Amino acid sequence: MSDYFEWDVAKYGINVPAMDHEHEILIGHMNAVHSLYLAGASPTEVGAALEKLAAYTRKHFADEEAYMERIGFPELRVHAGIHKQLLARISAFAAEFARTSTLSDEFFSFLKMWLKAHICGIDVKYVAHTVPVSLDSAAHGIKLQHH
Repeated sequence: MSDYFEWDVAKYGINVPAMDHEHEILIGHMNAVHSLYLAGASPTEVGAALEKLAAYTRKHFADEEAYMERIGFPELRVHAGIHKQLLARISAFAAEFARTSTLSDEFFSFLKMWLKAHICGIDVKYVAHTVPVSLDSAAHGIKLQHH
């Protein structure tokens, strides 16, 4: 069985290795929820996978916000607000699952939207912020070290 969500560095990579790695792990958690649910696993097993996804999401968002703070990303508060909204949606889906033992198509559509719109559309903004800083430093005669 192939993964519902497929990690593709060319599609989802943002050239910040730590964040790319965490995005790949998030996709793994999304796949675990999807696979267990489709396989008809018990509500306890699906619920546990859903909680792992939510917990890792909280960790990832905290790491990402710390990174944005380190690089002086000016839209940190806006981005953190978007994270808060995404966490609220995940919590709402988890609460619905706890009540009904069902995950709607809307839940899996939400996860796909998160991957496409958030990682590819929103996260790339803080990456774009780091590039001008480096280029600006180079333009002012500061020699950058390449590793």
